[in-house]
Amino acid sequence: MQRIFFTLLAGTLLAVTIGSAQSAPPDPNDIEAKKMFNEANALYKSGNYMAAIEKVKGAIALQEDFRYSYLLGLCYKNTKQYDDAVKALTASAQQNPQYEGTHNALGGVYLVQGNFDQAIESFKRALRIDPKLKPSQKGISEAYLGKGQELMKDGKYEAAGALIDEALQQHSDNPKLYLLAARIYNRLEQPQKALDAANEALKQKKGRSKGAEYFEIGVAYKKLNEIAKARNAFAEAAKDPVYSRNAQYELDGLKGK
Repeated sequence: MQRIFFTLLAGTLLAVTIGSAQSAPPDPNDIEAKKMFNEANALYKSGNYMAAIEKVKGAIALQEDFRYSYLLGLCYKNTKQYDDAVKALTASAQQNPQYEGTHNALGGVYLVQGNFDQAIESFKRALRIDPKLKPSQKGISEAYLGKGQELMKDGKYEAAGALIDEALQQHSDNPKLYLLAARIYNRLEQPQKALDAANEALKQKKGRSKGAEYFEIGVAYKKLNEIAKARNAFAEAAKDPVYSRNAQYELDGLKGK
């Protein structure tokens, strides 16, 4: 998944033009840096990331340019040198804060590292520059998901609820976010909101495995004391091997009610 965030934008790295204005003599360092960058870019596109790193580092030694630092960051990311990727991409962002590709790439690295807060902020910066940037739209949705799961694991349900509300206001096309919302709302004793979220997750989800969604629907109906509907939902969840045991446990607990 993470490679999408980089390779889609890596294609926007245009070969820099080697030349100079007629009014000034050519700068040998500028010419050589651009030449090395173009060679590094070609190496990157061919998948030779280590050679590209050495080549673009040579260009950076001669001249600072946000494109050079951006390419270096992409190379480090693709060789899983994530700390170095963050350093290079941060330098690129400082050199040109208005290039959305750098912020998107930073978000992707932070997402791989599990630094969800930084990932969300980086994707937000990219989307402020280009609201239609699809890799950032997808990336921030995944970052919200990761952060929400992290908060739930720590038992911070109120914070998770606030986060998921923010996420759904902006990114309402991710069924995984709705499923997470259903789980959070059920734990916050907001069963109607849980029911609405789980049904939306079902509506959007592709594929046959829907035990998770039906299980949360069952929990919500149980909290609403709509026992017949809860039984039906748990029965559907029991058809999913992953949820069959838990769903059957709930069904057994509803016997006689």
